[in-house]
Amino acid sequence: MQMLNRYFTPFALILIASAVYFRLDEFRASGLHAPLIAVAILAADVLLNWWIARNQYRWIGWAARLRQLQVWMNLVWAIPLFYLLYPFWAPMWLLFVTAPTAAALTTSRRETLACSLAAAGAMIGIYWLRQNYALEGEFLGMALSQASFIVIFALFVNGLAQTALRLRDASLR
Repeated sequence: MQMLNRYFTPFALILIASAVYFRLDEFRASGLHAPLIAVAILAADVLLNWWIARNQYRWIGWAARLRQLQVWMNLVWAIPLFYLLYPFWAPMWLLFVTAPTAAALTTSRRETLACSLAAAGAMIGIYWLRQNYALEGEFLGMALSQASFIVIFALFVNGLAQTALRLRDASLR
């Protein structure tokens, strides 16, 4: 899970900082407090990820469960961040790639598929809510393309991780 903290947390920071920086005038004009809420959510996510990474081996029997908790909590954090910021910054959907990718590195193919389907479903659900219960035409195609990328990318990373483990195990013989 160190890879999640090392690569995806800075990526999430860049996404959110870009949304706030480049769209700050729109936030101010609409009177929304979305940037403050997003920063607070991201801070909670960073603190939780840091705490789990720091303590997961202290309770070695719980390490696998803590990794699963970290994966699913990252998905939970992505939902309100996406809901708040995607109307202002379209690339926010990429937040839904982080949790399934982390799952791909640390869990089974089945759990990776479950996490990626949950992420893709949450994203489409938010699109549906924000589009007043209608996903049509080009927008529907975009949403389905993004959702399929989330699932396929997570399964791809899981396949790479499993191949790396098989190669390592074969070299140990």
